[in-house]
Amino acid sequence: MLRLAIFDLDGTLKEARDPYVYLHSRLGTLAASEAFFSDGFAGKIPYAEWLRLDAALWKGTPVAAIQAFFRENPYLPGAVETVRALKRHGVRLALVSTGIQIHAEMVAEELGFDRVFCNYVYATDGVINGETRVGVPEGGKGAIVESLLAEYGVAPSDALAVGDTRSDADMFRRVGVSIAVCPNHDSVRQAASLVLEQPDLTPIVPYLVSRGYLRGL
Repeated sequence: MLRLAIFDLDGTLKEARDPYVYLHSRLGTLAASEAFFSDGFAGKIPYAEWLRLDAALWKGTPVAAIQAFFRENPYLPGAVETVRALKRHGVRLALVSTGIQIHAEMVAEELGFDRVFCNYVYATDGVINGETRVGVPEGGKGAIVESLLAEYGVAPSDALAVGDTRSDADMFRRVGVSIAVCPNHDSVRQAASLVLEQPDLTPIVPYLVSRGYLRGL
């Protein structure tokens, strides 16, 4: 039976696939971010530096404004219902995102996640101050899954991971059942137990029930 479910956030539970591009677009800093985006994506600058450069463009922005923008980023169909159904079944829930805490902690609170792992952009008196901390480095999700399995005493066969990118494929290889949501790379598709071709999480619970991971509702 399923005991632990680990979800990515952006492109998996929420519509926007890249929270940084989304936020830059909403704040009018997208053009400025393109100066270092290619180097960051290619690994030519350290991940922590990439995060710092992003946050530097947001310095002086009220946290409330960022929260408002992320609230306008909709959940995928079936996302809320799926997470709440798992919670009703007594499954522990973890959110593992390379996005920032302003968004991740909001979603974790709304949906009732037990744990949340993310990156941090800090504020002073409710205003972004440019300071950052990496909590989930690129390529670091697999190690977080291993730590959660150990912390909760859950066998990999009793754990689920849901995601959409290559960083999520690292989670898939460490659990018994894995679900890719509109995967952006063949490696994600190949690592998944189930591939959802549409951005809709509604099929997840019926799939888990049919495979014996959950009792029928």
